[in-house]
Amino acid sequence: MKSMMTGDDVRAARAKLGQMWKPGGAALTAQELVRALGLSEDHGTDHVYNMEKGKSAVSGTIEMLLRIYLAGGVPPDDVVIFREAPKRAR
Repeated sequence: MKSMMTGDDVRAARAKLGQMWKPGGAALTAQELVRALGLSEDHGTDHVYNMEKGKSAVSGTIEMLLRIYLAGGVPPDDVVIFREAPKRAR
């Protein structure tokens, strides 16, 4: 099945999932979406940005996960999406 999801759809999904999952409702960061999708943390953000820009196709697996999440599904309990930012040295 060819993906029907566009880069705009991925960007909209980040915004909607942030409203659903984050206190305050800010859009998920690309890194948070990477964690939710189970992508490599080393290169996943580049992949998210490339999907949003139309440089990479949205795979069927990613599209299915986003559709499940947008319908109210959540990642497994052992998936840590939100991490505190490291404290900056003063």
